Amino acid sequence: MYSAACSARFAGDDRVGVVIPVFNRRSILLETLPCVLAQTRLPNRLVIVDDGSTDGTPTAAAEWLTEARPAFEWQIIRAPHKSAAAARNLGLEQTRTLPFVAFLDSDDLWPTDFLERGVTRLVGNPRAQAAIADRRYVDAGGQEIDATDCREVVADPVTWFFQFGAGVASCSLLRTDAVLAAGAWSESLESAEDAMLFAQVALAGQWLHLPGAPVAFRMGAAQPRAEEHNLSERRADRHLHWSRVFELIYSRARAVRSERQCAGMRKALAQRWYFAGKQLLALGRRDECRECFARAIHWNPMMFRAWRKLATSGKRSTDAAAAALNFDALSARLAV
Repeated sequence: MYSAACSARFAGDDRVGVVIPVFNRRSILLETLPCVLAQTRLPNRLVIVDDGSTDGTPTAAAEWLTEARPAFEWQIIRAPHKSAAAARNLGLEQTRTLPFVAFLDSDDLWPTDFLERGVTRLVGNPRAQAAIADRRYVDAGGQEIDATDCREVVADPVTWFFQFGAGVASCSLLRTDAVLAAGAWSESLESAEDAMLFAQVALAGQWLHLPGAPVAFRMGAAQPRAEEHNLSERRADRHLHWSRVFELIYSRARAVRSERQCAGMRKALAQRWYFAGKQLLALGRRDECRECFARAIHWNPMMFRAWRKLATSGKRSTDAAAAALNFDALSARLAV
């Protein structure tokens, strides 16, 4: 568990590392790198972790950085293809001696003062775990699709993650010791590893809001170029995997929070299981979908639409348990 004592070794130290995981995004990464070099407060170290690209991404990045000659340390790690979580952990290992770390996705863009705002706020608030800027979603042409005022996040980060997901890596600056104390990025999870990490960081202490220009999250930039896009969206049953992870997060939250403080999480869990059930029903996986609707009812007995789906989705077969949700096995894989 992170505590204020964890940051004592970094007292007065404002050094920051930046980790960019990437897989088959050669042109997108080259559009993202300038926003790092344009920071009014430059990072002390940039680590790009290539997760087994086959399109020349690491070579192109090395050539670009060599020509740009940034005024900070940088390195490119070429790793066998594994996962974004594994790539981020490799980068974290190279930045663990720095007090702050930022994980920038290869298709997102920082405003020029992102690091300056984040470092200033965290140095001035030694008990805070992380700082988060607002975010805006833009399409491939740069037009805004949606935006998030992240003051809503810092009021109760864990519950917010349950309700809206935890895709906030690119707009967050974190204390390195807090990330390490939370176990870093779980490589055993198939998805929602960001939710697991950020929820545990938030359970350990405060998140701060960074007023000012938002971080741009680019949507749909990869497909027109035939480059790799968001892997989690590929899973047809992704809501099932997300729901499993959020149940595990809930169990950890209940260890440090009262039942009343977790009320919003329970309602959000019911919603997640309901969506998982609908997704599996559309895939023809009726036994599993009924398990999901039952879980939704467990978390919110007043969710009448889940009762209706459960009643109309067909009878549960005798072997449904073997095909349904194995929470104990997943918990064992994540035990710390």
